[in-house]
Amino acid sequence: MKSSKFYADLETKIIQTYEEGIAVEAAERLAAEFLRAQLVCSADLAKADLDARMRKTGVKAVRAAIYTATCSGADKKPTEAAIEHSINSNDVVQQEQNGLDEAEVTRNELERYFSVFQNAHIYYRGIAKGNFNA
Repeated sequence: MKSSKFYADLETKIIQTYEEGIAVEAAERLAAEFLRAQLVCSADLAKADLDARMRKTGVKAVRAAIYTATCSGADKKPTEAAIEHSINSNDVVQQEQNGLDEAEVTRNELERYFSVFQNAHIYYRGIAKGNFNA
């Protein structure tokens, strides 16, 4: 994830706020910064979602190719359990599935960041407006 340093810096700012407090002017800037972070995260999320979708399609295609090879290479059609075992134990299928799993984890992580940035924007905007519920 290209923006991970950017995200880590924002996380540090959140931690500093609850450890040290924040002035109203700084809260105004941070509210805007977290709004910008949502834009950055949204772009990253779109790329990660496309990557996950493409990898899912790739896994299906590889599984189909292995299925066809397994069925056509045998004298008599193997059982569905044997075919499934052959597909799942194939190195290419495992490699593609691992790539899909990683892409989905990245997408899910970005969704969580987006949610945090949205809540941080609302929080800092509230501070900037003087809305304190302590």
